[in-house]
Amino acid sequence: MARHDQDGQDGQDDRDEPYGRGDPYGRYDVMALDVTGTVHGHRSDRERPDVAAMGAFGDRHGAGYVQVDHEDGQMVFARDGGGRWHLLSDHADRHASGELVLWFDLLHHYPAPGRDDPGHPLAGEPDPGGRGELERTEALRLVAERIAATGAGQPVDALVAERFPGGWHVHDPARTDGRGSAFLVGDLGRIREAATSLPPAVLRERFRAEEAFLRRTPEREALRDEEADLWEAATRPPGAPPAPSRAARRPAETTLIKQAAGLLDPIVQQLAGLGPKGWESLTAVFSCTVGAETARLAFRRGRRETVVRVPEKLLVLVRRQRHLAARTAEGPWYRLLVEADAELGSGGALVDYDLGEEPLPDEDLLAAVHYREDLFAYPRPAVPAWLTRHLAAEPPVSVPSPVPVLEAPAPVVDVKHAWKRLYADGGRIAYGEESIALADVEWVCYPVSRTVTRRFLGPSSYTTTYGFGVGPAGRALGDLRFTTFRKNAEPPREWTALVDLVRREVEPRLLERHFEVVAAGGAVSIGALRLDREGASAKTGSGRKTTERELPWGELAPVRVADGFVSLYRAGGGPEPVFQVPLGRGNAVLLPALLPALARLFTGRPLD
Repeated sequence: MARHDQDGQDGQDDRDEPYGRGDPYGRYDVMALDVTGTVHGHRSDRERPDVAAMGAFGDRHGAGYVQVDHEDGQMVFARDGGGRWHLLSDHADRHASGELVLWFDLLHHYPAPGRDDPGHPLAGEPDPGGRGELERTEALRLVAERIAATGAGQPVDALVAERFPGGWHVHDPARTDGRGSAFLVGDLGRIREAATSLPPAVLRERFRAEEAFLRRTPEREALRDEEADLWEAATRPPGAPPAPSRAARRPAETTLIKQAAGLLDPIVQQLAGLGPKGWESLTAVFSCTVGAETARLAFRRGRRETVVRVPEKLLVLVRRQRHLAARTAEGPWYRLLVEADAELGSGGALVDYDLGEEPLPDEDLLAAVHYREDLFAYPRPAVPAWLTRHLAAEPPVSVPSPVPVLEAPAPVVDVKHAWKRLYADGGRIAYGEESIALADVEWVCYPVSRTVTRRFLGPSSYTTTYGFGVGPAGRALGDLRFTTFRKNAEPPREWTALVDLVRREVEPRLLERHFEVVAAGGAVSIGALRLDREGASAKTGSGRKTTERELPWGELAPVRVADGFVSLYRAGGGPEPVFQVPLGRGNAVLLPALLPALARLFTGRPLD
């Protein structure tokens, strides 16, 4: 079987006419199009297309996708944010082909901060489903139970829920230091946990877009419903009862089954592309609920077995397939079982739904809280006996009713420091005669340095200096330093209050702005580090020996913060960092949250 994530080369002739020796047994109808389905170029080929030729054709017409009709279905090619072309499927049906385009666009192109596109298929509020919008109390209850059941230890009595299109943002407004978690709850009850250090607007928009993809009504069905609504409104006699609801206009069961089954072959092809060279067979098991999943994937060659991690981007497609399956009479599966042989291709794969008639194996059984969430999202007429016992063994945890926290009293800081008044509240910081509104702050830093002086005949002394700097571009608000002189002394309360204030009121705005600039194709600099769509880069050395080092997003390993530096490493590149940015540099404190967010945007996967 051919690998399904090939690199395209742009060196082949791209005339809008048949090329090559030709195929006497078939014809390929090639269309270059965008995510909305608008066709920008068309031609017919008689030789089987490859990634290089289709990538060149798509680039020529300024299109991000190429679809090829042939006797076995449709081939789908797509261009990622870095300009590389990929084969997503070689024989999808028309419905699955459209699903794959939206899936890839969600992972690599949408949403693009600062570039709102109301015409995008994923724009707008996700379909709330038959139950409608989730109530605030239900969102808080689901999150409180998730926290209690998973032993996260996060207080729940201070949680607040803020509505956004498609769901609720549940968080503790006092926790902005990255040590807590924020929860995004969709109207179906799906919960996603995220670090509080990420900008709320970015969290909400990415979750909304994913919910729109997962819950969207298939295009033709949505068009049929819209046309039916317009016709009914235009022809209904005065005083006549309204037409049946959309639920009563449910598509035929065979249509629903076909829509769900259409994504199985593309999923198998994506799995196959993860295998090592020369693999002979694969086995995959997905165990899913609306808010959690596990995945096991193994490839075999002879007696050797290789276990491979399933990337998050593929799990998004699996979730969509499960949601489509939930629309059928059988409802959503609990496990998806896949077996495939390399020689037979995806068409010879065995794919089974495990609907939970029998108890799930221990290695695939999720916590009871996840099955409660799933039953909330997809009510079932009957619950299997084994699941009833599993739910009873882990009953819902009683939690206090979440209530909003009161705003911290102003001022936050009002003390004398180095003979000057230091004052801060929710809107500004003042030191002596200088003052700056928090809305005007363009950079922040608060480095900590420690020194130990060891004496031959006396005890050692310990000095810790806590710096704090904020300001507009090119200027700083004074030179604020706080010092302690004991080995295990707590940070000064004034410094802690200032840092907490800036983390809560300033950092989210700066983080969101930096993210938007890079996502829109621009570049930002933090210290000597430059960030753009390609990755991180910086000049090293001096004079004639100056060189520029680069670290693409796809090669970035998890970021580390230690010893006063933010360190960037290359995945598989050894223990030495590629770049180090001192925490004393302006906005260096943003990097631990900004870098993973950008890496996920441009690669479609989180940092491992």
